[in-house]
Amino acid sequence: MRLSPPRKCSRFFPSMKKIALYAAVFLLILLLTKIANRIPIEPPAGTAFSLKAQHVVACSAEEITLVDNHQTATHLEKDASWPECSSFQKDEVLDFYLSRGEKTRFLSDEETEWWRKAM
Repeated sequence: MRLSPPRKCSRFFPSMKKIALYAAVFLLILLLTKIANRIPIEPPAGTAFSLKAQHVVACSAEEITLVDNHQTATHLEKDASWPECSSFQKDEVLDFYLSRGEKTRFLSDEETEWWRKAM
């Protein structure tokens, strides 16, 4: 019985090096993607949003603070489009429709529906 000479493993090393290189590049891309996703982007100016079931707790010519039913406060810098602070009643619950920009732009408000006040 004749034994065959041991195979050289060197022919497998180039392919193993390629696999390791591809795995390293893939992991680097995943890491960079994870880092990039942590950085929030600024929303574009003019993006509309709403704040539902809000109480006005503080109001001045430059800023307003709103609080929802869960006692989460939202502090906003106002532009010239906002109505006078005296137009907001203390116990009034409102839905605000606003727009983003350098300062928050007032679009409209309306009284909150009864079922949303209880949420």
